[in-house]
Amino acid sequence: MARKKLTNPPHVLIFVEGDTDEVFFKALIDYYASVSSGKLLPYDVCNLKGVTRYSSKLLAKLKNEYLPTALNDGYKIKTVCCSYDTDVFEVRQPQIVKWDNICKSVKRMGIGDFIRVGVKSSIEDWILDDLQGICGFLRLRQVPSSLKGMDGYQKMQDLYKKARRTYKKGYEAKELINVLDMSAIRNKRQDVLAPLEEALGVVMLQ
Repeated sequence: MARKKLTNPPHVLIFVEGDTDEVFFKALIDYYASVSSGKLLPYDVCNLKGVTRYSSKLLAKLKNEYLPTALNDGYKIKTVCCSYDTDVFEVRQPQIVKWDNICKSVKRMGIGDFIRVGVKSSIEDWILDDLQGICGFLRLRQVPSSLKGMDGYQKMQDLYKKARRTYKKGYEAKELINVLDMSAIRNKRQDVLAPLEEALGVVMLQ
């Protein structure tokens, strides 16, 4: 059978582990598109709904869903990016996902680049990089000098309590995420985000 000629730009496929991460990364890429001097490559964000599904679902979705779609639509998947909160790897189950094995399997499928973005320690820690923006969203008059909690999620809960509100993860965090200063977060996490920016073709204006 003749191979279908590629007619569309290569794509970047970004896997995330949860709903909050999905909302965050879509907002981050919208920010990149607004500030990049060059056009970004097309991309898709796939929410695996749990970090353990990197082992059980990622390769199956590539083989049965994303690669056939790419072939049918005349483009190639250039890069697979896996974003994940690092907390589970830091404390509890360091071998819960065997990244080297996944990388080898992805490349055997003909995908050239496999990259990882480790969100330390959770997506709430990154959101808290724009503490001033969150306080403005919550209409808090003062930015707290410190927050109670062992991790970003607990600190977010503490911050919301100061505004007599309850922080909720997932798609309900979209309203907050959409008002964040992504440049402040990107500047603090630039080293970790650099491979994703390169894959997407982000060219930051000077």
